[in-house]
Amino acid sequence: MGGGLILSGDCRSDSPGHCAKYGTYSLIEDRINKVLDLQLVQSSEVPSSTWCELEGLKCSIDFLKEQHMHVSALITDRNRQVAKWVREELYPGGTSHFFDIWHIGLGKALDAAAKERECEDLKLWRPAIINHLHWTAASTADGDPDVMEAKWQSMVNHVQDIHEHGTPAFPCCAHPPLEGEARDKEWLEPGTTAAIKLERVTLRTALVKDVRKLSPQHQTYSLEACHSLILHFAPKHTGFSFLGMYSRLLMAALSSREVARTSDGEVRYAVRYPRFCKGGWVVRPIKEKPSYAYAAALMESLSEGYSRSPETLRESSAVLSSTAPAPLSTSCQEIAKDEAVGLYLSRHSRFNTGN
Repeated sequence: MGGGLILSGDCRSDSPGHCAKYGTYSLIEDRINKVLDLQLVQSSEVPSSTWCELEGLKCSIDFLKEQHMHVSALITDRNRQVAKWVREELYPGGTSHFFDIWHIGLGKALDAAAKERECEDLKLWRPAIINHLHWTAASTADGDPDVMEAKWQSMVNHVQDIHEHGTPAFPCCAHPPLEGEARDKEWLEPGTTAAIKLERVTLRTALVKDVRKLSPQHQTYSLEACHSLILHFAPKHTGFSFLGMYSRLLMAALSSREVARTSDGEVRYAVRYPRFCKGGWVVRPIKEKPSYAYAAALMESLSEGYSRSPETLRESSAVLSSTAPAPLSTSCQEIAKDEAVGLYLSRHSRFNTGN
């Protein structure tokens, strides 16, 4: 694509917590909303399962380089390992790194602050503050970090009815005067506990640094939907071999549904009430029902390939198997079954002496 690829990347673990067996790193080209690459990493290939995300990204970038593709922008969550690696390895080559707004995690911090003494008014401002975070990125098309920082910091003044900020990047609020029905909340009084607490929560050094890297145009929503779809093909409560998991990931990546339309060709929409909106609503386009026709086409292609040259298909299968890492159990020290049973019974006999 002209100007390089604009990618969203994220990792999915096959189990919750920090004991995952597999990590799946996915890359989606945001302008066409298509999965560009999937990398499956087994935890035995890295120091620990928390390293699967970085290793998956490295493998994906290596694959794209082999295809002579350049990444102009990469949108991820705030994983510090990934941020450091991108800054050192990709940024010098012209790749811009942005953070997804969804992963900033400001809502929980505001909820906690609103529960403190004399800070109840922060609860009324919570939706507006979250909206301002999204507006900060969306209204800065070029992603200028200085402008985004100034816009974000202006929010602390705005909620205190101060609309002149004295910063060259964003000198004053962009809204018209708010009077009468245009106002639906009371301003916070400067110097009050609530105003001071809000400033501490929203202007933390780490948070401001992350705001400077917010993605202005693309987010990782499609990746979250892709990872939800993978659950249909590879549920987390079921264990799979490496190649079994990899096959299911590819099947999930190939799955696609078009937007449903009326008989007049108009896009169909539905109103949803997701939990994260806390009683609010969103409008989403309705998708067609999945057909999975591609699965039948793949099976037919495999059957034809086997009919033409069984040996070639066997060789391809052997090559694929040779690239799979050894099962996790191979790293365990083996013990004879009789010895293991004996140790098990001796340990449990201590609790059965009275029977």
